[in-house]
This record gives sequence, C-alpha cells and structure tokens, in this order.
Amino acid sequence: MFAEVLLPQDLKFTFRVGVQNENTRTSRYWNGEYGQFTSQNGIASQTSRRSLTVNLQQLLTWDRIWGEHSLSLLAGHETYQNDYEYLGGTKNNFALLGSLNLDHAVSNPKVGSNTSHYSTEGFLGRAEYNFMDKYYFSASFRRDASSVFLKDHRWGNFWSVGASWRLKEEAFLQDVEWLDNLKYKISYGSQGNDYLLKTDGTRNRYPWQDQYEVLNNNGEPALNQVAKGNRELKWETNYNFNTGIEFGVLNHRLYGEVDFFIRYAKDLLFNRPLAPSSGLGTYPDNIGNMRNTGVEFELGSELIRTRKIQWNFTLNATHYKNKILKIPEDKRDVGVWKGLFKLVEGGSYYDYYIREWAGVDPADGAAMWYKNIYDASGKVTGKETTKVYGEADDLKVASALPKLYGGFHTSLALYGFDLSVGFSYQVGGKGMDNTYRGLMHGSSSRGYNFHNDILQAWTPENRNTGVPKMNYNEKEINTTSSRFLVGASYLSLQNISLGYTFSPDILRKLTAENLRLYLVADNVALLSARKGYDPRMNWAGENKYNYGAIRTISGGLTVSF
Repeated sequence: MFAEVLLPQDLKFTFRVGVQNENTRTSRYWNGEYGQFTSQNGIASQTSRRSLTVNLQQLLTWDRIWGEHSLSLLAGHETYQNDYEYLGGTKNNFALLGSLNLDHAVSNPKVGSNTSHYSTEGFLGRAEYNFMDKYYFSASFRRDASSVFLKDHRWGNFWSVGASWRLKEEAFLQDVEWLDNLKYKISYGSQGNDYLLKTDGTRNRYPWQDQYEVLNNNGEPALNQVAKGNRELKWETNYNFNTGIEFGVLNHRLYGEVDFFIRYAKDLLFNRPLAPSSGLGTYPDNIGNMRNTGVEFELGSELIRTRKIQWNFTLNATHYKNKILKIPEDKRDVGVWKGLFKLVEGGSYYDYYIREWAGVDPADGAAMWYKNIYDASGKVTGKETTKVYGEADDLKVASALPKLYGGFHTSLALYGFDLSVGFSYQVGGKGMDNTYRGLMHGSSSRGYNFHNDILQAWTPENRNTGVPKMNYNEKEINTTSSRFLVGASYLSLQNISLGYTFSPDILRKLTAENLRLYLVADNVALLSARKGYDPRMNWAGENKYNYGAIRTISGGLTVSF
C-alpha cells in the first residue's frame, strides 16, 4: 500500500509499505516397506517455516519544466527487514507404515527450531535532466547498510551516471526519411552485493560472526563451532559500463538495439576453503576481482503491416566472456574451489576442474580416468590412464559458460485471428547431469533405478562400449567426472497463444463491445542433448534431480458489454 501527499513548489511525498508473509509446511516420508530404509521401518519428518518481510520506503520528488528544459529530482530512504522461523521434527520405526504422524513412531525422535534476521537500510538520491528532448543526463547515489557485515564495514557507497543523445532530432539527420530513430546511450556506475551462501546452500546471514551449534555432551549442553566468521568482510562492488545504439528504419519496419558492456566485480564475496585440520570447511572472504565483457543485441521487424494482416518478428542474443583477474596470493598456484569449478587467475568462474573420463578398457570393462605425468622437477609433462579413481587428477575439462543465449518471438494477426509463438535458446556450455549419473551405478546403490543406457554395459560379448561393466563392489563407476558432462545447448518452445476476436458486425448483433476466444500453452517443448535433461533449471551446470518447468494449457473467453 502507498500514500502520496502533494506539497507546495511542485514537491510530492510518497510513502510505501510492502509486507510479505509466507507460511510453509512440509511433510516428508521415506518408505519403510522396501528400499534402503526398511531397516528403520519408515522415516517421517514434519517442518514448518515462516518468513515475514517488511519493506518501507519514503520518497520526496520534485519535477519542473521550463522552456526546453526539464529537471527531476528524487531523495529517499528505505528499509528492508526479514525474519525467518523454523520448527521441525523427525522420527522413525512406525507402527503404521505410511503414516505422517510422528506420534505413530517410537524411535530416534529429533526436534529443532531456529530463527534468523536480515535487514538493510539505504539513503538514495537521483537527478535527471532533459534538454530539447534530445539530450538526457542522469546521476544517482546510494548509501546502503547491511546486517551481513560488522558495523565498521556495514555501509557502502554506490553511484551511477548516464547520458543519451537522440541523434535523429539533429538537423543533419531530420531530413533522412528512411531513418526513424537513432539514439546513442552510455552509462557507468557501481552496485553493491551482500549475498553469500553457506555450505548447505542456504543464505549466510551472519558471515562476520563465528557460528556455533549446541550439542548434547553426556546430558550437558556443549558448543561446537560450525562456521568461521570474518570481521573484515565488506561489500562486493560491481562496476558496470554500458554503451549502445537504438535504431529504427523504413517507417519502423526494422528496429533494434546493440549494447556493449563491461562488468567489473571487486572484492568478490566467496567461501574460501580452509585446511581440513581446522575442522571447518570454509570461511567467508573478499577474495578477488572478476570481469565480464559482452555484447547484447535485439532485432525486430514488421514483416507485413497492412490493414488486415500484421506479422512481427523479434530476436535477441547475448554473448559474453568471463575472466578471473585476481585471487588471494596464497591461492594463485592452486586456485580456489567452488564446487566443481575452480577459480584460477586468467581463467573463468565457470571452468570445470574434475576427473577426465578416459573411457572403458575393452579388455576387462574397467572404468578409466586420466592422471598427470610429472618430471623430476614436478612439472606436468603429459597424462596417462588409470583405473583407480583416487589416482586421477582434477583437470580443466570444459566450461559451463554458453557461447550465445537469448530468444526469438513471432506474432501474426489476420482477419480476427492472432497467433503468438515464443522460443528461448542457448548455444554452447556444458552441464553436469547428476540425475543421469545417479542412474548409471553399477548395482551398488540398492533401491535406485537404472537408466536405459545401463543395457550398454560392458560384457565379454560387448567390449566396445562407453559404459563400464556392472560390478556391485565397484563404488566409483559413476563418480563425478567428465563422463557425465553433457552439452547444455537447448531450444525451448516457451509459449504459444492462439486467439480469435469477433468482428464488429457480430458484436453489434450480440450487443457486446468485445468478444475473444483464446488458447494458451506454456513450456510446450524442449530440445536438449539428453532426454530428461533440462539445462534451463540450473544455468551453472549442475542438474540435481530438479523437475523441469511445468507445461500448462489454458483457454478462455473474454467478453465485455
């Protein structure tokens, strides 16, 4: 909700309040009749989560137009606060299999609850100036604070400046009849980021503090450190430079936009690995700098434009490169791990460093990987195969970064009918298909299904195959390696909309102003490298048992009198 107050001298005060309250209850059951949980006679859990968010904003604006000049000023203040509560319990050994009521189980009762808080506060200002509707200038400034950081580093300053020039309005282009629009724009500014994840995938709201859990030590409460804090942690700052051209020609039959950008990230927030001897896996740190450079373009055309037929087509695409410019000095030789990726100076944020698959030995059906060969000085001189997964080295094998991604859309309207079709696409990049990997075990995972490809497993009669022999005792057959990297290119038919609007003659007979029938389908089809693998679900490359986007079909009738 909001309120506006008009003040003297063209001033306006706006007060906005946003409240979001989410309550979620989850029931989960692990079957006790068959599968891997039979020995526990079934397991059930009940969890309840509540998230309350309150956002307050106060804005004071001033707008003035005089002659060929216009000026708009804004000053404001805003706060954001989120409180999260969790309550959950688990038990096993059920008297009634299939029940979700914890009172029907008798063993291993576990219950827990926790709360967390996150808040930000910001002061902001903006100025926009326009002269003759040809020259536009803007500047903004923000000073933001986040509860993620210690109070000494809580505040950050962020700003931006920009300008645009409508060249078509200049005298030397006004008489060019085929040119409808030509505009140049440029901007530069900074933005802050305070988002950091914990190792369990949830947001770390207290990374500047050491964090502990309470344990039972022979009936007495005891503390165990679970996370290392960093009191020097500060805002990650992203500097963005953008410049581009907008154009329209031939009475807007052809129009588009081309933009070039450079995004420089300084003081990257990252969970920096710790030595295993510390007892803690990582601690939060500002580890280095990174740069993205790229080009975005959008092109549209009115292919047909008559009184009864209109046909439009638009296409957009983005290509960019990513480069790590700086990491901590003590990590420059070994890099910094981020899951399956490793950050190395000069490399990319999305470079896979994993075991490289070497295929199947046709002699005995054993899985093989590559390991490095070193000379006397420790320098890598080549690589050779090994049948022991632990001997293989993590090598740079691929990148999750696509070469190109975007979408295209077309719409056609004729004689009352209208049809709209939209696609999205991605070209290049690799993804780790963990769903497929989990289904290609060698029968050691009791209770797990198989993928059809397991039928291609090595046998004495089928020696030339890429699937190792099935062996219950081989636990590493489907371990993480480049074997399960799959091309992340895809083409997705995002939506189709078909409708018919009845003619005015029919509307007059029905005494209606408008009458339209329509049918809409979303997430219609996906073409990807492997059936069942959806690269859209996790662009960074790890598919972890996620369902694809839900296909929906709907229709309706719109009528107004």
